[in-house]
Amino acid sequence: MGLTYIDAKSVPEVDRPVSEKNLSGIGNFLGLYGGEHIAAAEFVFGATLVSWGCSAKDILIGLIIGNILAVLSFTLCCAPLAVDTRLTLYSYLRKILGPVAQKFYALVWGACSVVLASSGICVSATAIREVVGLPIQHNWYPTSLGFIVIVLVLGAIVTVVAANGFDAVAKFSSTCVPWMITIFFIGALVALPQLAAVSGASVSSFGDIWNLFSSNVGIAANPDAPPITVVHVACFAWLCNLAWHMGCNDMGLFRFAKNARYGLVSAIGMFVGHFFAWVMVAIMGAAASAILQTALPRLDPGAVTNTVFGLAGIAAVIVAGWTTANPTIYRSALSINILFPRFSRKGVTYIIGVLMTILACFPAMTNIGNIVQILGWAVVGVGAICVVEHFLFPRIGYTRHWSMYRGMHVNWAAIIAWVISVLFVAVMLKTGALHNNFIFILEYIIAAVVYIVLAGLMGARGDYSREEAKELAFQRALKELVDREAESAMTQEKANGSKGITKIFPILAYAALAGMIGTAFMTFSGGMAIETFKTAAFVLSICYFVLNGTATFIKYKSESTVLN
Repeated sequence: MGLTYIDAKSVPEVDRPVSEKNLSGIGNFLGLYGGEHIAAAEFVFGATLVSWGCSAKDILIGLIIGNILAVLSFTLCCAPLAVDTRLTLYSYLRKILGPVAQKFYALVWGACSVVLASSGICVSATAIREVVGLPIQHNWYPTSLGFIVIVLVLGAIVTVVAANGFDAVAKFSSTCVPWMITIFFIGALVALPQLAAVSGASVSSFGDIWNLFSSNVGIAANPDAPPITVVHVACFAWLCNLAWHMGCNDMGLFRFAKNARYGLVSAIGMFVGHFFAWVMVAIMGAAASAILQTALPRLDPGAVTNTVFGLAGIAAVIVAGWTTANPTIYRSALSINILFPRFSRKGVTYIIGVLMTILACFPAMTNIGNIVQILGWAVVGVGAICVVEHFLFPRIGYTRHWSMYRGMHVNWAAIIAWVISVLFVAVMLKTGALHNNFIFILEYIIAAVVYIVLAGLMGARGDYSREEAKELAFQRALKELVDREAESAMTQEKANGSKGITKIFPILAYAALAGMIGTAFMTFSGGMAIETFKTAAFVLSICYFVLNGTATFIKYKSESTVLN
């Protein structure tokens, strides 16, 4: 197939824009960004704060700055591009890179996403491992058949949810978010007195709490490592979602947004997940390490949370793994679907789910920090190219989608720019000339500048007014087609008396969360024994998920529009 389709009907579903009728409300995005970023990675990244070797003050200030930059990147780069095109990045790249390079990128991103999703499942498995008494998996390969069985079950659950599309993923995340926020808060709240008891300190005032936090977080630096400053911390927080915001891979989610301002919703993930949750987990990690008299790197998330607050903490790690893996495998399926457009997205999701589950059997997958960094470095150059072409080219006299108009199956200007940016990363990693947390900034700039120069030399300055007019007419016809199809696909199902349940059950569920917070404060003040709290927190957690999960499922099944 050439660069242009014959007519609108010839465009496969995977390359069609989202219809205006299928746009999603802000609630789904609050659930998605809360669920994905208040998730498995937080149990890993939060623990790393304990060993950074910089002051607690620098950690807090750095995380605030870095997460502000991340929110701005989502809002100014990824969301506007998604709203303008209503396409996934993987489809949009056909117009930027050409169909050949598009498929290569889809393969790279799809493979990386499978690895990341497997990491979430592997983290979840560490929690169940703790419950059933299996040993911590210290090797990169599994040493327990029981651990493999756990992974297989968890992987199957995640795959089924992701296969049901955007709306199912969003609803699942929305159910988990309030509970996850509560869990991180009460975990730290009950960890503080336990840490104080081991340290011989007091937590009777805010000053005591700050002193306890300062003396146990950010103090275990490697003497051979370079000093970590507030700038390093800020760039680390900014880097953690690099592939999704500046790399534009969250176009797959934001294409459903009603406007680009939905990018600001990412703040719930950045500040509740990558600030609040990281700090809370740092406290939990320090407490577990002190209680068990074991270096934190030797403990997995299941061991940390079980030590601090029992089965509720175990459940937190399990759910966190799911909320990481679900949207990740959804994106991976969108990407790989580009390579196999004749297969349905659901079918591709099941295939990817099998691969994800196999990889998750290897405990090395819990090293989510390195995976996220590598993922960002691999694809951020392409994000820079897309942002430059879409937003900057019209302002400097270049033509957007110029390579498509020239009939190029490979946009060599973009490929060369991408390769040079990745080679820069490789050189920096090899020589150590630049700290890992700073590499992506120069990588992004290099990809953008090289592409502008090469595109200008290879034809972006040409006059393509006739081709642009044809493309505009084609896009109008395509929009009319997807709108008609969306209209015919809409179903009108009655809730059959479920409205009362969907209103009453959530109220009762939030009452359960309030009970968890109340018992945590009682434990913090010494009014409740830690073992009693652990039991109460777990029972109330079960109540929350039964009540809110039931209401969410009924609401999901009775909604009029199904998004896929």
